[in-house]
Amino acid sequence: DANPEIYKAVGCDQCSEGFKGRVGIYQVMPISEAIGRIIMENGSAIDVADQAKKDGVDDLRQSAIKKVIAGMTSMEEINRVTKD
Repeated sequence: DANPEIYKAVGCDQCSEGFKGRVGIYQVMPISEAIGRIIMENGSAIDVADQAKKDGVDDLRQSAIKKVIAGMTSMEEINRVTKD
């Protein structure tokens, strides 16, 4: 969707600030042949991240933004815990 609806956190009934529960933000990176080669050749973390991006792997922030779009967390919280 080109213009997804972004929800704003309203907080809990008692404090109007907090969140209820927790949701994990994680990155799953299958080790492709190219990534395996970078690792075996002692490539840098940046080299691995660049290849993962080429392989279509979401980074941590992209994974988090998908949870914002799904209404599971807020953009404010994502900005607090991840870097752009």
